[in-house]
Parts: sequence; C-alpha cells; structure tokens
Amino acid sequence: MDLEAVFAETDLLVVPSICPETFGYVVLEALSCGVPVLLSGNVGARDILAQGAGIVIEDITAVKLYDALRGITRRQLREMERVILKRQEIPMMDRVAVRIEEKCYGWDRRGG
Repeated sequence: MDLEAVFAETDLLVVPSICPETFGYVVLEALSCGVPVLLSGNVGARDILAQGAGIVIEDITAVKLYDALRGITRRQLREMERVILKRQEIPMMDRVAVRIEEKCYGWDRRGG
C-alpha cells in the first residue's frame, strides 16, 4: 500500500484511543504527508503535535469525539495543514525515544 496515495485522499486522521498507548508511527506518517490529526489525550504522539496542527481531546468520550468531528470546517482543516507545513517538526524515531526516556524516566543519554 502506498501511504502517500492514501494520505493524499485523507482530510483528517482520527486516533481516538480510550486507553493510554505508546508512540505509534501512524500520526507521524499523517503529519509528514501534511494531514491534520485528531487525537485523544491517551495517544503518545500528542507530545510532538505543534500548536494548531491538530486537535487533542483529553478524557475522550463518544460525545466529545462526535462534537469535535461535527464542528470541524474545511477552513480549519486547511489552516491545520498550513501549520503542519510551516511549524510541525517530524522527529526521527531515535529522537522520539530519547524524549520519552527523558520525560518518563528522567534519563539523559548525553551523560547528564
């Protein structure tokens, strides 16, 4: 499957996880193709999302998800795409691992 072709036809990636999850590739893949994301607060990738590049719903419920999806306009999607192209950093996975270790465990690979 050609991910670029799939994401070229995608307006918004929705990852509404109800349980905490680790950092997955799908959010990075969407962002690297300029696709906005809607994530629950349980998705590990929320930590790298640039302000305005998507939507994070904390304490997600079906009603909150429905309301968020119902309220999104084409104009908002285009603005999120613009933010992704202008400000979204797409980190390499080794950098993501370091950030997770530093945040969760207080580890510093640089020897500090």
